[in-house]
Amino acid sequence: MAAYREASLYVFSGTGNTYRVARWAADRATAAGANARVTFITDIQSPDIKTGPGRLVGLLTPTHGFTAPWKMITFAARMPRGKGTAAFVVSTRAGTKLGRFYLPGMEGTAGYLVAAILAAKGYRVRGVAGIDMPSNWIALHPGFSEKNARAIIERARPKVDGFFDTVVSGGRAFRGFVCLALGILLAPVSAGYLLYGRFMFSKLFFADNRCNGCGICAKDCPNNAIRMLGKKRPRPYWTFSCESCMHCIGFCPEQAVQAGHSWAVILYFISAVPFAQYLLKLMVTYLPGAEMIRGTWAMSVIQYPFFLMSLAAAYALFYLLTRITAVNAAFAYTTLTRAYRRYNEPDTGVREMRRRKTR
Repeated sequence: MAAYREASLYVFSGTGNTYRVARWAADRATAAGANARVTFITDIQSPDIKTGPGRLVGLLTPTHGFTAPWKMITFAARMPRGKGTAAFVVSTRAGTKLGRFYLPGMEGTAGYLVAAILAAKGYRVRGVAGIDMPSNWIALHPGFSEKNARAIIERARPKVDGFFDTVVSGGRAFRGFVCLALGILLAPVSAGYLLYGRFMFSKLFFADNRCNGCGICAKDCPNNAIRMLGKKRPRPYWTFSCESCMHCIGFCPEQAVQAGHSWAVILYFISAVPFAQYLLKLMVTYLPGAEMIRGTWAMSVIQYPFFLMSLAAAYALFYLLTRITAVNAAFAYTTLTRAYRRYNEPDTGVREMRRRKTR
């Protein structure tokens, strides 16, 4: 029997993995007698969340860079004061199947970071868990076959049910302390992802010559990060709001969305241009003592906006070049994603993933 009359589940999901876990959670809450609702966090302008006794709030998030994606971190930070409202956090992570063997993912600080934010805002955190779902980083590796994906998902379901049965009944379930310890050790990697990596990854995507300009990728983007540019031949343009959730590459009906691997090499060298060193030389010339900031955090602060500007300028040029058929083909045939199997959670179709406020 549910200890709460209402369960509000807020989810961020790209290929449907985290959304599927949220649906399972809603099913368990409903079966226990609670009124459950699943809402995509990108469907609401501000987290106007009802708090108080008898309510359970859940945040469900994928893992990016061994931590929570920026979208979920900021969502949690903007939530209203909890006033003792019960809450839980679930992070899905990249599970893998190799032959007969199942390898767990590693959520790092994803769940406990969000839980810490909730606790600081006055929520009573009742549980944290990491759940293995099929690894979906299609920009890096091919998607799993449906058979292997379903095998991973079937192993996840009992763990999800057990966790939510405990939480919904009023119990406590805190898991993943080993992953948390590893995540703390990898905190510099996570920080690098949030400050640098996610912006670079957002500028790897392009549409190859199979793109028909339908605009589905922009319309359905969970983070509203894609713009369709061009009147006669519109093509998607990825902004810095992109969280690399893989929705566009996983659900494109033409399989036209690619992650440019050859372009990634070029972009790395462009973004690695030592602007800070050039600035330092100018500063030393005009500001005595400026040499003292070499190698300090101050130099990183000075260089950071130039890093972002170099990415933006390089990607704008890349976008224009890929509108040329021959150039587009060159980048398309030098990226592995053109040959990769695409992935989305097998029981989650594009219509189900289209954003609606409640489900």
